Amino acid sequence: MAKREKILITGGTGLVGTNLFKRLRQEDNEVIAVGSQYDLRDPKVTDELFKKTKPDVVFHLAAKVGGIFANTTYKAAFYSDNVLINTNLINACIIHKIQYVFAMGTGCAYPKRLEGDILKEETFLDGIPETTNDAYAYAKRGMLVHLKALAEQNLIRYCYCIPANIYGPHDNFHPKNSHVVPGLIRRFCEAKEKRSNCVTMWGSGKAKRDFLFIEDCVEAMITLLNCRFEGAVNVATGESTTINELVHEIKTASGFSGSVENDMSFPEGQTERIFHIEKIKSIGWIPRYSLKKGIEATVEWFFANKERISER
Repeated sequence: MAKREKILITGGTGLVGTNLFKRLRQEDNEVIAVGSQYDLRDPKVTDELFKKTKPDVVFHLAAKVGGIFANTTYKAAFYSDNVLINTNLINACIIHKIQYVFAMGTGCAYPKRLEGDILKEETFLDGIPETTNDAYAYAKRGMLVHLKALAEQNLIRYCYCIPANIYGPHDNFHPKNSHVVPGLIRRFCEAKEKRSNCVTMWGSGKAKRDFLFIEDCVEAMITLLNCRFEGAVNVATGESTTINELVHEIKTASGFSGSVENDMSFPEGQTERIFHIEKIKSIGWIPRYSLKKGIEATVEWFFANKERISER
């Protein structure tokens, strides 16, 4: 970054926001991270946040998020809350003449019809998303449509990041509403401590995902910011891992020695997501963490912090 900037991070207390804040503070910039104390569903609150912080750059990470259980159970809230948050945030960026907006999308919003195909950024809006997360997906897609329309009118400069499954320290380890990696880590670590004989996993374990460790994700975000990348971009490792393979890594890292059973009553979502990553690679970013290394670091963090996250 060529000059000192004031950077605002929404969703600053979540997985990405917490780690991004720490990384950005290493640069010569003023960084402000905000969380749920600002209800961005309210346009007045959003406007007051911008008046108070006066940022040059905004990392918009705030969202109502969750795994398959939460996405299928609370569809209306996942749609309406995220539409309000995104619309208010982007409108505030226009009103307050923000120089650059980094918006976080989601890989789960890619069309269902592209399962097993290589997911390229230009196909992101071209088809119906997976039904287990369609409400959330449409809200996230709408944010890209809004940003594209404003950019076409030369009203905004933006990056829309489409990440793989991010995981790592400071994730949400809620027993029901978490994503797959933190949910499984909690289950295996608690089973190890309770000396349980069995851990239950949802589905067959055959679904494939690209798992991105948080430190790699944050470095990609910094790289995109530094070159002021504009448009949509996938951020992923390019490696496809089955849930069964993920379970093996988590089981090993946690030290759990019991058995694993499949509960087929739960949905599995898309069968596979394979991200095209030539755009992000072309600007000099490559992932540094293997799945094994990332899982080991996350399990270690969970054990060290389990008391304060046990009720999340």
